Amino acid sequence: MLLAGTGKLVNFPLAHPPYDKLGHFILYGIASFLCHRATGKKKMNLFNYSIPFGPAIFTMFTAAEEMLQAMLPNRSASIEDFLYSFCGIAVFYWIGEVWDRKKGH
Repeated sequence: MLLAGTGKLVNFPLAHPPYDKLGHFILYGIASFLCHRATGKKKMNLFNYSIPFGPAIFTMFTAAEEMLQAMLPNRSASIEDFLYSFCGIAVFYWIGEVWDRKKGH
């Protein structure tokens, strides 16, 4: 994010559409997966729904990061980028849950 925000990824082809969408999906998914594990897979209640704390925090971080991009001269905000990031967060959370069930945790 720091490199992109300072304009250092201009010549990096994977930082531009359509490849950036895959990056949002994979990188944010992995980061959320690790955040979920780092928080001990804790859950919190929100409007009577039990949601995983780590992925929820990471989703809020992702939304804030997209809003910040709207203010930076070398970046542009995109709801599409946020949606790819959110899908990565959800899919990698699901993969972790399935993995844990198979391991018996």
